Amino acid sequence: MSGGSKPYFPVYRSTDGGRSWSKYSEIHDTSGKNWGLRYQPTLFELPEEVGPWPAGTVLAAGNAIPILDDPEEVPEGDIGELGETSIDLYASTDEGETWEFVSTVITGGTAVPHAGNNPVWEPELALDADGDLVCYFADERQGTDDDYNQLVAYKASEDGGQTWGEEQFVAAVPNETSRPGMPTITELPNGNYMIGYEVVGPDLEGEVHVKTSPDARDWGDPTDLGNPVATADGRRFVNGPYVTWTPHGGENGTVLVSAKQLVDEDRNPAEGNGEVVLANTDLDGSGDWTAVKAPLSFETEDELGGRGFVGWTTPILPSPNGKQLLQLTSTASSAELCEIRYAKRSLELNEL
Repeated sequence: MSGGSKPYFPVYRSTDGGRSWSKYSEIHDTSGKNWGLRYQPTLFELPEEVGPWPAGTVLAAGNAIPILDDPEEVPEGDIGELGETSIDLYASTDEGETWEFVSTVITGGTAVPHAGNNPVWEPELALDADGDLVCYFADERQGTDDDYNQLVAYKASEDGGQTWGEEQFVAAVPNETSRPGMPTITELPNGNYMIGYEVVGPDLEGEVHVKTSPDARDWGDPTDLGNPVATADGRRFVNGPYVTWTPHGGENGTVLVSAKQLVDEDRNPAEGNGEVVLANTDLDGSGDWTAVKAPLSFETEDELGGRGFVGWTTPILPSPNGKQLLQLTSTASSAELCEIRYAKRSLELNEL
């Protein structure tokens, strides 16, 4: 969001269980770059003390990208409009009211995909099994030498995000075409972790996959893309996934995945498109997924003639007992503008 100068991330808060929302604070670029915070913000509340941060600290990560007041007048030596990407970390110790810059996780090239510009995208934060902070992201920087188009990777921090270790791959196929991206992660009750991501490419066309790790760091062979999120009749999610777990459902609870569109085996919009999430009681994501009525119902990209911002992304948040599900997503208003809508509903055991 832009306030007349540099873009920033607006923060909204609900104090009534998601029934209503109001503007609470703003996260501005205080890194010294003075670019502005432009793309893909994510929030993560620390459940325990990590580095210098007490439990309850809220972390935010997003893409800082340069924007000029007049893109036609690029100063000599300036990288220019959208000329670089930088995943930056911010922290709030007062429940999101004020924010401070912590560190830059990773930097990349021009913020334009598919064009050899080498950007980094789409951060996601989590704690690993040792309580260290991990930032997952999509990386287009590896293609020049190693034949990767885009991959999902992570960097870990042992001091609460003040410094970061070496990049490690989660999902990466060196075939010049496959593009794993948009990772989200959830912790499972058996101590494992599940990550979900899309895989754009000529064969998969954005198909959503999941894979698991015993510690949120070891994801096995990066060329193994894990299990597709698909029903027994061949319906599958494509693009913009979000994965979470709820204690509601089977003996081990239920994994839930939302995404941008539900398609059939021919990649046409399928029954339930824009109306369901997919559920699985297998904690490794194997087997068939079951379509469950979603809190939100929205017209998807294909139904609106290719408006790519619709359903990008669709975060879902279970209540502590897992019986209520809150969902948000970007949708198109009557003025053909992007707006965020939200809804919640009860999950019934016979659905899962």
